[in-house]
Amino acid sequence: MELAGEKKGKLVVACALSVLSSAAKIFPFFSVFWIITAILPFYNHIGQTDSSRIMMLTGLTFGAALLYGLCAYGSSALAHTAAYDIIYELRIKLMDKLGRLPSGFFTSKTQGGIKKILSDDTEQVEIFVAHHLCDIAAAIATPVFTLIYLFVMDWRLALITLLPIIISIFLLGMCLVKPDKAALQTEMHDSQEAMQGTIVQYIHGMPVIKIFNRSLSAFKRYESDIDRFVTAVDKTARANAWAMSFYYAFFGAQLLFLLLPCTYILLKADSYMGYLPIVLLFLLVGTGLKDPMENMMQMVILSGRISEGVKRMDDILYAPELVSGEASLPENFDVTIDDVTFSYDEGVQAVKNVSCTLKQGTVTGLVGPSGGGKSTLASLLLRFYDPQEGSITVGGTKLQDYSSETLSKLVSYVFQESFMFHDTIENNIRMGDKNKSMDQVIEAAKAAEIHDVVMNLPDGYQSIIGEKGVYLSGGEQQRLAIARVILRNTPIVVLMKLQLMRMRRMKRRSRRLLRSLQKIRRYSSLHIA
Repeated sequence: MELAGEKKGKLVVACALSVLSSAAKIFPFFSVFWIITAILPFYNHIGQTDSSRIMMLTGLTFGAALLYGLCAYGSSALAHTAAYDIIYELRIKLMDKLGRLPSGFFTSKTQGGIKKILSDDTEQVEIFVAHHLCDIAAAIATPVFTLIYLFVMDWRLALITLLPIIISIFLLGMCLVKPDKAALQTEMHDSQEAMQGTIVQYIHGMPVIKIFNRSLSAFKRYESDIDRFVTAVDKTARANAWAMSFYYAFFGAQLLFLLLPCTYILLKADSYMGYLPIVLLFLLVGTGLKDPMENMMQMVILSGRISEGVKRMDDILYAPELVSGEASLPENFDVTIDDVTFSYDEGVQAVKNVSCTLKQGTVTGLVGPSGGGKSTLASLLLRFYDPQEGSITVGGTKLQDYSSETLSKLVSYVFQESFMFHDTIENNIRMGDKNKSMDQVIEAAKAAEIHDVVMNLPDGYQSIIGEKGVYLSGGEQQRLAIARVILRNTPIVVLMKLQLMRMRRMKRRSRRLLRSLQKIRRYSSLHIA
């Protein structure tokens, strides 16, 4: 209900209709009992029975069946529409939140793990809301209505009917409340996330795996993650085996518990014909309590699994965001890095006490050995992270004082591996600025030395990357990313690990890339390579 948001009303009505349908569903059992009590006293003289009463009860039985169908349909329709709305809004919230989280959040998460939360865990919420929530309402209402009536008929037999259910619930509760059982559920989710993360890494890294002939070893890692997941499931099943065995054994034992007391009461009854319908009612309805109660217990078990998934969604939804201010664009774009220290992990400093000033209109290249902190400084300037010590300012204002929208107008960047969306060439360039005209898109593509390549594609700028043989090389993707930057026209451009090939066969690509970089200076006051 916390996730339901504005759809709580629909869910409440859906649950109410489910309760009403459960009452209508069990009504025929009682109406048949009333019909039997009306007929039995006249079993030797059927003609003397109250036919009008029997016809009325028969009509009520058909009416209850019709009401059950209508309420069940209405409950299911409302629950499903609410569930689809909830899962849509939940995924939008999660995606929006992910966009506001610092990049450091993703270093501790695998793609497969995040995919599991966004896809699998949210899907479980949809299934629970669409199907199981109303089932829980019905599973609670049906036994309650039934037991109230049974207690009115004979409190002794009603207690005996309830006894195996109480024993089963006690056994299940003992099984679920133990801390080690909760830990096993957490381990199952963790191992499943690890397994899905390995799948994504294995697929993305396939070219490297094949080049270095590491298919077998990479597969072994995937196999070990599968084994870990299977082991977690096996441990959970074994840990609950005895408790669940007794739970199922007692849960369906109403008939076994009722046979002896019913026989004894019949033998001692003042009127055999008067008490026989009550005994038949308990044997029929009492044993029928097993199904709705079992559904309710299964929902309790399932909700425990779903709660672990919801907890992981909360880890995203309530994760701390980068704090931003409301400073406006500065008058100048000098970048000052003042005594900056940053570490990804405690005790391991990526940069330490770095200070420098990058003047507007200059080109600065950060050069150094691998692991020297070049990419880290660039990431700090992009505010993927905040420095633990020191500060970075643009135009005298700290990056933290700019909103994310203002910062995006200040800085744009090109990564070493530029990501291309499964969309048209035009829309991929328009990621830089969707409000620019088509002429400006083409001008940016020409400046990035990618226009001729695009015009040779089947549909030009409307060609969809990844369809009909439309694929771009690594250099072409970089130039397309540079076109985005040119279209964006920000004062500061960061080029992350942009490689200029020196091999003879790559000279043409290097020359084109160099020309693209030179043309950026027409559009930007500063760029850092």
